[in-house]
Amino acid sequence: MGKRGSQTFVQSRLQFFVAVLLTLLLLYAASATAECPTVSKPGGLATQWPHQLELSEFERQRGPLKVRENPAFAAKVAEGGLLPVSQRLPSEPLILLPYHQCGRYGGALRGLSLALNSGTSEIMSWRQVNLVRLSDDLQTIVPNVARAWEWGEDQRSITIHLRKGHRWSDGYPFTADDVVFFIDDIIRHPAIHKKPPLVWTAGRESVKVRRIDETTVRFEFATPFPGFLMFLASSGSYLTPYAPRHVLAPLHIDHNPDADEEAKAFGFKDWVERFGVYWNKWKDELYDTEESLKVPTLDSHMLAVAPTNEERRYIANPYYFKLDSAGQQLPYIDTHHERFVAKELFLLEIVSGRVDQKSQNVGFGSYRQLKDNEDRGGYGLQLPTGGGRVYLAFNQTHKDPVLRGVFSDPRFLAAMSIAIDRQALNLLRAQGLAEITQGLPERTSFVTPAHRKHNIEFDPEKANRLLDEMGLKRSFSGVRLLPDGRPLVVNWAFSRQFAGTPELPRRIRDNWADVGVEVRLSEITTEESRTRAWANEMDINMEWDAPFEPNLTGDPYLFVPPYSSLGPLFGVPWKRWIDSDGEIGEEPPDWVKRLYALAEEWRTLQPGSPRYRAIGTEMVQINLDHMTIIGVLGLAPSPTVVSRRLKNVSKWTINHYNYARTYPFRPDQWFFAR
Repeated sequence: MGKRGSQTFVQSRLQFFVAVLLTLLLLYAASATAECPTVSKPGGLATQWPHQLELSEFERQRGPLKVRENPAFAAKVAEGGLLPVSQRLPSEPLILLPYHQCGRYGGALRGLSLALNSGTSEIMSWRQVNLVRLSDDLQTIVPNVARAWEWGEDQRSITIHLRKGHRWSDGYPFTADDVVFFIDDIIRHPAIHKKPPLVWTAGRESVKVRRIDETTVRFEFATPFPGFLMFLASSGSYLTPYAPRHVLAPLHIDHNPDADEEAKAFGFKDWVERFGVYWNKWKDELYDTEESLKVPTLDSHMLAVAPTNEERRYIANPYYFKLDSAGQQLPYIDTHHERFVAKELFLLEIVSGRVDQKSQNVGFGSYRQLKDNEDRGGYGLQLPTGGGRVYLAFNQTHKDPVLRGVFSDPRFLAAMSIAIDRQALNLLRAQGLAEITQGLPERTSFVTPAHRKHNIEFDPEKANRLLDEMGLKRSFSGVRLLPDGRPLVVNWAFSRQFAGTPELPRRIRDNWADVGVEVRLSEITTEESRTRAWANEMDINMEWDAPFEPNLTGDPYLFVPPYSSLGPLFGVPWKRWIDSDGEIGEEPPDWVKRLYALAEEWRTLQPGSPRYRAIGTEMVQINLDHMTIIGVLGLAPSPTVVSRRLKNVSKWTINHYNYARTYPFRPDQWFFAR
């Protein structure tokens, strides 16, 4: 056979093998999807929970399920660097029914955030898990990391069952010890928390946890805490009640007597400062440095390389505990790519086709351009509720006693509220589609239409009368004077993440100038706004996501000063006084003490009960009486960009932080069509 004949023979054999390989791949794909119950076509499969069930229940109805490997891990398994998937999964993995079809592996999910720790919660929601999750009906709590649970009779305890054989992303076993470590060695440790954070307390006492066995823990509360799971499933979904003990214990003084000396050798002040590099209540902050690579996760994706100020990349977690209904290990998508881009560039990035899913910080002002460029960008546009909301609060604990007196006067706050032309701002921000409402919780059983209309009319004349009544006289320039004769000047340092656009505070500035209040605007970063807010150095703060009833049920402190655990509105000295039992900070006024007392009682009550509704109503009235939060705009449609290649994406009913953004809609079963 000649050289050319030999080449022809080799080529033909290669073509044959390629054809066989393609056939096998097609057969594999067909077998993986032929027997694939989905939400749209369940094929008679009954599920105890919406869209999911445990492996044992699946196999009881359908017979043995063959577990299938993600091809991205196949080479590493073949080399012996990774266990086969059947050995990586828990003995009882969770089975998800995909919305429409069992997916294909591969691809990179591309998204945008503003910066490290700024506007990142949407991309966090792509990968996050917690003990439990809200289903997409936004009401039903379903198993997740936890396999099951039982409440104690008086709801003073709840027993949580974990999954036997569950592993962290580094392959180390995840057990009850990781939950106990979180509560006992982090939340209850006085060097890390002088007092446990309020969300991890009941009856002003810390939540306690008892190890029953390797996969069972019991949370115990000083008072009934029926909203505990709802807290974990909604606004607390980003705050996981477990931590990797095997990584963190060597850094902890109670587990390593040399931890302090070792920390100082690495340049830290003490072991607590070093520990904070590897654990933070806001778990996204763990992924800000190269050290992040040492911290394993239970999430669907884990950090792939050291983050930079330009981007972060995540890869699929080979030990993720979920399968689809064809036995394929989730997630389908191999990588998440988060880029940090200035907000004014979001629109360009999206319409240029460089983004696969985006809603956070897009804003309704971009809707028309987004809609007109769907074909160019290769995406579709959804309009769930959840965007447009704008709130502001004057600092009622201002360091300047004169300004504090003015900013705490309900007449001043009412005047500032009714001096705002909300209709004009609605057109600017949301093309007139936002609700106009006072700063109150959303979609609750106890907030009335009358509550929502409190001091929201545009009435500059009445605003002037209220300011005159306070004795805030006008100078020759028209600017009102404080009681000590200084001009009444409000320094408003705003973050674009919460103002949406600089034009919004400019319009409000002009409204307030008309009633004699001068405003000096400056734009700062979200990180700086939070730092200055915690230092009690701001005149106005804006970081408040009005809670929905499920969020408030588990965390009523969202409607109590300082109103936010990230960027407080006001009341930091009051919170320090309460947290320290009066040792530091400033004693709050009686109305603030009453709010805290009501919040504590409310957490003990069954949602919907008469006393529950009565407390909700009283909390609303106290906040309205003191005009704590001025609502500028309420709920509006939230433009949500979804790549046309991205499949198994349901129709969003809401897109909001307090529902953990994409989390209820199961992004771990999204996949890309070829």
